Amino acid sequence: MPTRTQALVVHQVGAPALLTDVELADPEPNEVLIRVTASGLCHTDNLVQHGGIPSAFPAIFGHEGAGRVEAVGSAVTRVQEGDSVLLSFATCGECAYCKADRPAGCSLFWDKNFMRVRSTAVGDEPVGQAVATGDAVYGSFFGQSAFARHAVVSESSVVKVPQGTDLVQLAPLGCGLQSGAGALLNQLKPAENDSVVVFGLGAVGFGALWAAAHLKLRTIIVVDLVPSRLDLALSQGATHAFSGSSPTLLDDIRAATGGIGAQYAIEATGVARVLRTAWEAICNFGHVLSVGNPGPGTNAPFDINDQVNQSKTWSGLAEGASNPPIFIPQLMRLHEAGAFPVETISRAYPVEQYEEALAAMKSGKVIKPIITF
Repeated sequence: MPTRTQALVVHQVGAPALLTDVELADPEPNEVLIRVTASGLCHTDNLVQHGGIPSAFPAIFGHEGAGRVEAVGSAVTRVQEGDSVLLSFATCGECAYCKADRPAGCSLFWDKNFMRVRSTAVGDEPVGQAVATGDAVYGSFFGQSAFARHAVVSESSVVKVPQGTDLVQLAPLGCGLQSGAGALLNQLKPAENDSVVVFGLGAVGFGALWAAAHLKLRTIIVVDLVPSRLDLALSQGATHAFSGSSPTLLDDIRAATGGIGAQYAIEATGVARVLRTAWEAICNFGHVLSVGNPGPGTNAPFDINDQVNQSKTWSGLAEGASNPPIFIPQLMRLHEAGAFPVETISRAYPVEQYEEALAAMKSGKVIKPIITF
């Protein structure tokens, strides 16, 4: 039986998200009906809402969800009714990357997360309809579309967690925070004597900072434009903090790294000119890892000749190379140990205050707003 609920629906590109009565379709065999407790608000939601990444409309966004299972499709094996879950990205489960336990590289990642392909569909398929108008409404954003009181979710997006888990506070683990932490813990895997500079102290940047602190790296540099974020980072493991607007930024980074530059740079802003700065901030044989998403059409702003002659590496990474059913519990353990203090960068807002939460994120007042239902 279809589920009547409420969701934040964006009716067209650039339109506001309006709390709307919707009727959701029954879960397909590999889908789960979730009673959503909370969802983190991410810049990617806003990017797609305003056309930075193509999407079908009217649409429900939200991709850092958490909640409880109300019903499961006939082929679901990961969870059962009543389970508590965190939600992450969707995958096909069948390609070479998925079978090698590297689901963040899924061959159908774009289709499953941005093109609204449901478990048995071959293209955009609505997840329900608006009650008042009967208009089709698209879901399946990152396999979930969690800005709703209920969501029909891909089984591949679901991570079972213990009963009693703080679903509000830990909802953001499903995307931004794992992207930053995984950049170091899963991909770069630096040694204690190594140095890292993190550009951009949003949720992704703080995830990288906390991972670096957990690894006890010798030099942990952070760069941002907001003084309060720099101060917070210094209290949470950063050894140096510099303003991105400083005319001596590169000199300061080199001075903090013995005059040669950092061995690793995490670029978490998605801004091309910041990527250029990160490139100049690393040493010979250094590595810049891009984890900030600018949307399609942004080109890397550096010279291949420099790359070759200085033996530098630049690469990109989606979702922290995470295998969510394994990595998210690892981050939960770090949080329990006090090494992943999500609560210091987040603030919860009831869904009726969504616009206030969005404004707080855009202004920099709040790093990670969490929408509650």
